[in-house]
Amino acid sequence: MYKILKEVGLTVLCLLFLMNTYALSVPADSIPVPIRTAALKNAMLDSLNNRYVNIPGQLSPDTLPFNHLGLNGLHPGARQEFMQYVNAGKSTAGIARMQSMFNGLQGKQFIDNKLRGFYALKPQSSLTLPGMPENKLKGISWQTTYNDTTAMMSGWWNEGVIQDHVTVGSIPVQLNYSTLSGYNNGLQDAHFLKFSFDREAYMEKVNQQLQKSYNLNKYFLDDIDIKSSIKSYATSQLAAMDSVKGGVSADQLIYLDSTQLQNTLKNTPAEYNAKVMALKQQLGGVKEMNQLLGSQKEAQHNITSLVHQPENTSRMAGNLLQLSPLQKLMMNMKELKVGSIGANASKGTVSDLFMTGATGSFLKSNKFIMLGAGKSNELGVQDVGLQSATGNSSYSMQFLRLGRGDIGGKQTHISALNANAKPQTGNGFNTAAISRNVFVGAVSEQVSLGSLGTIDVELSKSSSQFGNSAAATVSKSAASHFMDDIWATASIGLAYTGDVKKWGINQKIYLNYSGLGYVNPGSPFGSRGTLQYGFMVKRSWLRNKAVVSLRTDIRNLAVSPLTDDKRKSLQFSVDGRYRFTRKLTVSMNLLQNTLRENGATAFLNRKLSFMSQANGKMGGLPFSNNATLGIQQLNYQVPGSSIHSLFVNVGSMHTFMAGPGMVVVNVFYNRDVKDAAIYNNLLNADGGYQYTLWKTLSCGSSLIYMDSKDVVTQIGLRQQVSAQLFKRWSLSVSADGRKNLKNTAANFYYGRFSTAMSLHYQIK
Repeated sequence: MYKILKEVGLTVLCLLFLMNTYALSVPADSIPVPIRTAALKNAMLDSLNNRYVNIPGQLSPDTLPFNHLGLNGLHPGARQEFMQYVNAGKSTAGIARMQSMFNGLQGKQFIDNKLRGFYALKPQSSLTLPGMPENKLKGISWQTTYNDTTAMMSGWWNEGVIQDHVTVGSIPVQLNYSTLSGYNNGLQDAHFLKFSFDREAYMEKVNQQLQKSYNLNKYFLDDIDIKSSIKSYATSQLAAMDSVKGGVSADQLIYLDSTQLQNTLKNTPAEYNAKVMALKQQLGGVKEMNQLLGSQKEAQHNITSLVHQPENTSRMAGNLLQLSPLQKLMMNMKELKVGSIGANASKGTVSDLFMTGATGSFLKSNKFIMLGAGKSNELGVQDVGLQSATGNSSYSMQFLRLGRGDIGGKQTHISALNANAKPQTGNGFNTAAISRNVFVGAVSEQVSLGSLGTIDVELSKSSSQFGNSAAATVSKSAASHFMDDIWATASIGLAYTGDVKKWGINQKIYLNYSGLGYVNPGSPFGSRGTLQYGFMVKRSWLRNKAVVSLRTDIRNLAVSPLTDDKRKSLQFSVDGRYRFTRKLTVSMNLLQNTLRENGATAFLNRKLSFMSQANGKMGGLPFSNNATLGIQQLNYQVPGSSIHSLFVNVGSMHTFMAGPGMVVVNVFYNRDVKDAAIYNNLLNADGGYQYTLWKTLSCGSSLIYMDSKDVVTQIGLRQQVSAQLFKRWSLSVSADGRKNLKNTAANFYYGRFSTAMSLHYQIK
């Protein structure tokens, strides 16, 4: 346990260090409506001066070069508070470093952004996030079930769950703990504990503080008429110049380009000409002016979403709030989990992985990093009898992913995974697996084709080295043999996704290949030695009332490195749906799955199904109905012969109101018309009434009938009761008792009694 915690702790520290270093190299996010002209800055200064007109300035030296930064016209009272605002939260060394950059363009942009924040600052605002620790217990529950089916590993099963939400330093963390017990065969109880960073809650907390501290409408300069402010500034500056006959107007100064303005000024004195051209350079060109006015118009159009959506406003928090280095880092942390966790990068080296360890991902300015480490155990309760294996079920691994773009979108990523496998002991297992080191590298990219769609490309390669089964480590690293057996240990994925909106068509084409020697412990459900390809086309008509989709998947699986023998599977499906009215929808599905081995069909599943969903009134009573009718052909090989079955299956769930409660009737019937199946002829029916008793208990009573050909025939009663107690406690109890009307040697598959009880306490 200590080793696992040590490894997890080092991983988290390494992750935070790398992400912090990564973040420092990224420039700050741009802000809508930048202060590009002296006129716009002058409008802000005038507003600030009016605010501080009756506030005297203190006799203290300036710590900022106001004249150099274009702030020499700022009121002394505002100047004093602006210095305090800029220096707030910074150490002496930090202030010195900040002042050293004021001579460059970056310093001017920094001070302009600070001026914008000071302009929008609310009186007596706090610029720090709340520091008081918080704890909100979300809920505690316990559930116990019992079943007398002898085929089960245990009759009793217990599950406990605790959900908690802790906030430290304004960083919220979710805690989830669950335990599973009740084994009667000597296996240890299962315990799962996970800590995960709650990004959504953190962004909401940052946004709330930002809303309390700033008037964000003013921050986006929504209260300033930029066009009028620039014209007013130009008029005042021209008026301050010497009066010249035939001089330019403010409109000419703003809307003429430099060449046109020079032609207008050709008959004016050179001194006046130089002053006007200097002012023109200060205001910017026509193109820049139109961009400035356009950016304000866009910001005003989107002001509601910009102000009220945490993902938008939180981008500015690094400049407007006093955040600690960790708080700034967490602003761009997409995910951080520690404990019993699932890791999924969709592409690359990690997919659908469950492990004990830590993983985190970070995205800033479209630059992405993901880092993780932990230990995975693939053996489960069902593998208790497995005491040796040539494959590996337990891996300790570390993985890294770097690149541009987020997972699931346009991206270019490079991934690497290193894994070590050793014999597994404990938890009822003692596997004599071979020690192994595996290295996996991958490159993935999504290429945009514009309106035609996107292409996803992934190239992956693995390398393995084996050691003595008794050795603690493998003597040679697999990474040093990465280029060996390239084709046999490679994996390639290509996928095209697009749509034709005019015709209501969506389409996808894909091709995946993996060599027989390709191994990826980070993707436990991935296959090797396969060539898989297929396509999907979906079209909708009549405003999505009618939808038809076609899909096919072809897969060839190599079964031996010495021969060309393959298992070939083909899956084909057609789905259709038509919504006649809001009360009636009909759909159809045709599915065929074929598996061929050694030139013969080993398995065939062909099924045609019709489904309907209806709701309305019958006899004045509201009802809803879901029904299905299917015909299924099932052929498969058994030793010495083959079985050909033809099934008809019918199912229906019907509900309708009756008095103060609701009647629910479920029927499912499956019949092999060729009588070739062994246990598949089944009739299952139950009908019940759901009602409220004494205004505090919700109850359900059902009669049950089940007949499985040559296995069992049962009749029974199911009773469910749930209650809300003392506002926050909820209790649910159910019992299912049945009587066997037929006894066979296979009766042990079905129990005669089962019960479950769950107790929940909801904190808030």
